[in-house]
Amino acid sequence: MKKLLLLILILTFNLSFSQIEELKGKWISEQNEAISIIDTLDSFNGIMSETKYDYFLLKIKSDTLIFKPWHNSSDNNIQNRFELKLIDVNINSLTIQPISKLSIDFFKKEEPITFINQKQIIDKSFKFEKLIFHSSSCFGTCPIVDLEISSNRKLKLTGDYYVENSKRKDKERSGSYIGELTEEEYNKLIDLIIKSRITTYKDTDKNANFCCDGSIKTFVVYHNGIRKYYKAMISPPLLDELISFLQTIDQKSILTKTTDEFEFEK
Repeated sequence: MKKLLLLILILTFNLSFSQIEELKGKWISEQNEAISIIDTLDSFNGIMSETKYDYFLLKIKSDTLIFKPWHNSSDNNIQNRFELKLIDVNINSLTIQPISKLSIDFFKKEEPITFINQKQIIDKSFKFEKLIFHSSSCFGTCPIVDLEISSNRKLKLTGDYYVENSKRKDKERSGSYIGELTEEEYNKLIDLIIKSRITTYKDTDKNANFCCDGSIKTFVVYHNGIRKYYKAMISPPLLDELISFLQTIDQKSILTKTTDEFEFEK
């Protein structure tokens, strides 16, 4: 009997483990609804509708994904849970259906939603012209970055950085620079812009969420003769890699320090 119970526990664990491994990743729908799944032990799993985004703890129960607020994660508090029925998942796509009141209200629909894996996003029609990026200070050691990159790979950068694991300013990294991206890093930038889907987000000049003391990120992307503006403090998970790339671009580029003062488009 004990061996049978142990076998059942092992099979249950393996099932849950295989489920989470298959689900891990960042997924986005045609309407820019998104799901980010890191781990069942992590509170940075996220779901995003067209207008809202938040982080949650994740529990998998049979064919249901249960997202619970990290500050109120009791299994007994069923009214505070976002429940999504898992219909299908593979390396390319994820299909779920909102089934709890909160999840239906969040996504504003009861019908199944199909998401594609961020890694599978491509856009051969994308023509990059210029990117301007700003990241502000925060209550901590967030880098302050003002950056412009053109289609000829040339860049202008002004940055204030901090020594890792310290509140001391990194004087070596901080300052104003001119330089150029390598072809490899430039191609990576284009791929990150495409995979972030930032060119499809709604402009967020007046309706963005600036509630707290986090770093505010601003993007101005010129492409295909179009200007795209996006500004947010709590940004969608699909922007994470692009933001990280831009905030550490001084370590990826051939730069020359300058005393020039730059004016960047806001």
